[in-house]
Amino acid sequence: MTLNRRKFLGRTAAVAAASLAAPMVHAAGHGKPNVVVVGGGAGGATAARYIAKDSKGEINVTLIEPTRMYYTCFFSNLYLGGFKSIDDIGHTYGKLAAGGVNVVHDWAVGVDRDAKTVALAGGGSVPYDKLILSPGIDFVDGAVEGWDLSAQNAMPHAYKAGSQTELLKAQLMEMPEGGTFAMVAPPNPYRCPPGPYERVSMVAHFLKANNPTAKIIVADPKPKFSKMALFQEGWATHYDGMIDWIGAEFGGGNVSVDPGAMTITIDGEETKVDVCNVIPAMKAGHIAEVAGVTDGNWAPVNAADMSSKADADIYVLGDSSQQGD
Repeated sequence: MTLNRRKFLGRTAAVAAASLAAPMVHAAGHGKPNVVVVGGGAGGATAARYIAKDSKGEINVTLIEPTRMYYTCFFSNLYLGGFKSIDDIGHTYGKLAAGGVNVVHDWAVGVDRDAKTVALAGGGSVPYDKLILSPGIDFVDGAVEGWDLSAQNAMPHAYKAGSQTELLKAQLMEMPEGGTFAMVAPPNPYRCPPGPYERVSMVAHFLKANNPTAKIIVADPKPKFSKMALFQEGWATHYDGMIDWIGAEFGGGNVSVDPGAMTITIDGEETKVDVCNVIPAMKAGHIAEVAGVTDGNWAPVNAADMSSKADADIYVLGDSSQQGD
């Protein structure tokens, strides 16, 4: 039997529902226990859904998520390649609300672990007995010389799907004939290890059909990457001569960019580019740091149940969590 990521998330959330319910009822001593989920991506939305469903209304479940539409980062590369529309990867929260989840569209800006409350940007706070953090990723400041979030319109990261993905696709479509697409790949660890190289493949597919003399440059700080042999075999077979991967051995980690001039400098050699996809080093979503459950860039958890090693009443799901070796 094949266990894919979606099934795994569903089962993890279902186990969480069973493991959370009884202890909270006894601890609270009155009323229904409250589970608050911060982050409405794949991990958070799945957890909220199954805790509400499997507890049969015996647990109050609140999902805090600022956006009203969630665009999956997975499958977004298929949008770039022309295999899916942006609507195909967009999901609203209506079904969650219909399933008994209290969906609050706001930013979570603070966690009081003593009072067990989550503060909202719009004012007020939400109480919890158990808290699930699934905030995805943020970027490490200064990870790529010359780039920060103020440059994301000129050189998009598109590693948080939605408007950034649409922007990168628009830039790709507007590339001049024979133009250059550059990618700055991230160092380990990061969200979806094959993701940047799936993106390179989909960009190459698009360019082969629409701009066959275009070139792709990949500056990579790593000496190797996920499924490297398979990707390079595919590139050689389908896009021979189009993709230049520059790994750590050849200065792929010695990179700076100039968003104003649209240049990338790799190991001292400057190149003018038409599109530059900068994917910086990553860390746990900011609220995990605010909650005090991070150690370095990530949030260590007990792999058996995803509970935080810093607080037994907090669980961290998805890309923010560090599950050990």
